[in-house]
Amino acid sequence: MNLPGAVQDLCHHFLSLAPKGLVTGLYLTGGTGFGEWIEGQSDVDFVATLIHRPTDGEVEQLRQAHEQMAAYAPIDFDGMHVLVSDLASDPRNLPPVPVVLHREFRVGQLDPLVAWHELARHGVTITGPELSTLDVWTDTHVLHAYTVNNLDTYWRTRTNQLATFSADAPRPELDYACCWIVLGVARLHHLIVTGEMTTKSGAGRWGLSYYDKRWHRVLREALRLREGGQPQYDDQASQLQDTTDFTAYVVEAGTGRPVTPRPLPVGSTTPGLPTTR
Repeated sequence: MNLPGAVQDLCHHFLSLAPKGLVTGLYLTGGTGFGEWIEGQSDVDFVATLIHRPTDGEVEQLRQAHEQMAAYAPIDFDGMHVLVSDLASDPRNLPPVPVVLHREFRVGQLDPLVAWHELARHGVTITGPELSTLDVWTDTHVLHAYTVNNLDTYWRTRTNQLATFSADAPRPELDYACCWIVLGVARLHHLIVTGEMTTKSGAGRWGLSYYDKRWHRVLREALRLREGGQPQYDDQASQLQDTTDFTAYVVEAGTGRPVTPRPLPVGSTTPGLPTTR
């Protein structure tokens, strides 16, 4: 696969900063594995394999490396640092490992179940043994159940959050919600329906052929916000309403349970929607 120059540069820069002899392999997941790269939108998702569990000193060195990565380029370099043997095991049993998400480094986890399946199906080898030679754990039924549960919990909460939005909210917030949530739930529904993983944009394009025309306008707007093009809405109220209705529809269709909007917990606020993969 011919990777974008920015992706290659970022990967090679990380390898030059990582503690010498610690990293045995670097592999890409996410949109890059599907050949999708959108300048200004895409990040780089990775799984790095290590020769051993890092010592406290090596964890600190990795932290410093990722701090330098954040200063080096505006592109998020998100991922986790594991052992090759971890890849062969159920990732739900993965111990806390060094991870970085949106430039924040910590010891924890980053949704390894999805990452393992992306590695096995669409991963890209940057350095180290080719992925085709590695034993990577997958389970189609577990992935399906996990995806339904993700819609039923995380994204159901986002649906409730959308219901609290005002059409008078700043345009960037409404646009972000439209792009991220519409394509996010469509991507999960695509997996539930087809059994295959895809990208956010891939899910949007699939949705234009799968969903009723009632939803095509908001799908096109979500794709437009991600990839560019002509706006589909003249007023924010209609865009917000379609975003909310489509999200509720997909959550219901994917989980088989109706969406009943509930007030957010006391102290919750609508701005600053959290992101997820």
